[in-house]
Amino acid sequence: MIKMFNTPGGTICQNEGKLFVNNRLISLLEDLMIQYAEMRDNSYVKKIACPPSAEKPLHEIIDLDRLSKDERFVTEWLESFSLIPQTVGPQRALYDFFSLYRLLKARKEIKPSLTMEYILYHLIEMEKDLCLDMPEIHESRKQIAESIRSQMMPELMKKAAELRERDLEAFDETVPEIAEELMAYYEDLDKYGQTCFEDMDCLLLDEMDEEAVEESGFAERHGINVAGDEATVTIQGFGKFHEFSVPAWELC
Repeated sequence: MIKMFNTPGGTICQNEGKLFVNNRLISLLEDLMIQYAEMRDNSYVKKIACPPSAEKPLHEIIDLDRLSKDERFVTEWLESFSLIPQTVGPQRALYDFFSLYRLLKARKEIKPSLTMEYILYHLIEMEKDLCLDMPEIHESRKQIAESIRSQMMPELMKKAAELRERDLEAFDETVPEIAEELMAYYEDLDKYGQTCFEDMDCLLLDEMDEEAVEESGFAERHGINVAGDEATVTIQGFGKFHEFSVPAWELC
């Protein structure tokens, strides 16, 4: 699961709301992969006779392993939508795209690398554009299932009441209206820039690659986590042990 930042509410919102956002992001990535696979030759699609279904794992719909090695997926598809920084080559782009997918499928919350954030940011922006161009198919705001939403709303009502009481002059809305605005951080793509990103540092990659961001000293001066979260791996043998760091999503 991606590490999130603006996620109002209590325990239920933190669990169910975040899960809803994360699953929606997974769907955006999977739709992109399915569309490409269907555009290619038939060998990419495993279930040609059956339309893609949310109930089916992606690896049962398309040849995911083959796709993860296909540079054409980058050069003919991802680059055409401007989802990849120009400073990143096809092999690295493949790694970052599928690393982002693994990260989203992980149980733990993990902060992605700068390039992975760039991909996710532009994918969300692309979907927002589609919501404007084709509202009959793409919806900016998708409502959480009512059974879960009804459990989240009391937490958001409580938060809304606290916000309004703290600064009455800042809010013209009623408490229920404020609570709906807070719910939008989970349901509305227009709010995902604040939900899913701590900042917009990933847009630096339009000017320089990750290595240049680090070498310039810009990352250190501004506290930018270029590499994303890491995990420690320990190897032991012959009475000695060695520890080294790897990207956290590699252990998912």
